[in-house]
Amino acid sequence: MRVSVLGAGSWGTALAMHLRRGGHEVLLWSRDPAVSGAIRETGRHPRRFSGAAFPPGIRASSEIREALTHSDTLLVAVPCASYRSLLETLPGNEPRRFISTAKGIEPDTLKRMSQIILEYQPAAEVAALSGPTFAEGVARGDPSAAVIADAGGSLAHDVQREFSNTQLRLYSSDDLQGVELAGALKNVVAIAAGIVAGLGYGANTVAALVTRGLAELGRMVKAGGGQSRTVAGLAGIGDLMLTCTGRESRNRSVGEAIGRGRLLRDVLLEMPEVAEGARTCLAVPRMAAAAGIEAPIANAVVSVLYEGVPAAAAVERLMTRTLREE
Repeated sequence: MRVSVLGAGSWGTALAMHLRRGGHEVLLWSRDPAVSGAIRETGRHPRRFSGAAFPPGIRASSEIREALTHSDTLLVAVPCASYRSLLETLPGNEPRRFISTAKGIEPDTLKRMSQIILEYQPAAEVAALSGPTFAEGVARGDPSAAVIADAGGSLAHDVQREFSNTQLRLYSSDDLQGVELAGALKNVVAIAAGIVAGLGYGANTVAALVTRGLAELGRMVKAGGGQSRTVAGLAGIGDLMLTCTGRESRNRSVGEAIGRGRLLRDVLLEMPEVAEGARTCLAVPRMAAAAGIEAPIANAVVSVLYEGVPAAAAVERLMTRTLREE
């Protein structure tokens, strides 16, 4: 299979390594010519996984037309905020196949990433890849599992069959909206989990926060037309557990720094890659209000990150909400 991976950050790089190890013809596109040039010259990424060499035969380019010529199967691995600027560079409305890997919701429009793709490419087939997969583990070849979802077409099954091997097992789903919503919303809960950890609270507090975060995620997925089995699966509880507890979680790391008293803008400036929950959290209160449901954890994250509410005060508000049945 020929695949063009658009985006040479950690996740795009890891997926390119995985696909090439599986025998696919892979072109890794980077917006930065210095990155693609270094990969061609040294066989290594100059900024990501510097100790790991790419499997032989991988191609690298900073020319988007070369990526489009290489394959009509495009694995999109740029940050959510970069989707529109990337899609604007793609010519025409051809029957391409897009696999979205970013986990977020656009704050202004409340659109999922697949919806943004279809806005620019209405003739495209679109699927979303999600699940508990840190890039570092996939790059190393650690046995991992993820879910590939579309809206009931053939793309998810095709990708499942072609991309799966002993290092990455894919499960297919027809719940595109549920998988995308769960993947986006767990990042917001992970920031909250990091905040309580950064405040110095122990495992009791983190466990309570993550459990109630799962309930909040479930309400949002259901309101968005998603399925309960998605919440209970890899894109839901699986990814939530990893992102809320894993040391490699960028979203949890942001929360921990905020809990220790740092400012969001300073934390984000120092990060080499994007913590999607810091942007997605702005969309969640509006989505919840439109659906007539509660999202207290997301509201708390927004209040701490953007409204100047002290982290400890936000936790106290959560603990003193009206008592109710579980």
